[in-house]
Amino acid sequence: MSDSQENFLPDEIAALAKAARLPMSAERCKVIAPIFSGTLASFDALDAVDLGETPPTNSFDPRWRDLP
Repeated sequence: MSDSQENFLPDEIAALAKAARLPMSAERCKVIAPIFSGTLASFDALDAVDLGETPPTNSFDPRWRDLP
């Protein structure tokens, strides 16, 4: 993610929705634009967290186990 505080316009949201083949009214695009900008800003904040030497997870066992 970039560290820019970009504010998306309703027209840009409409173009993204069209590219994703999601039907979206102009009124809904106006509502979603600031929410989408805030969501991306939250991703930028998460990307800025220094994880230090945290090793990546190499395995995960999704099977449910019986608990005692």
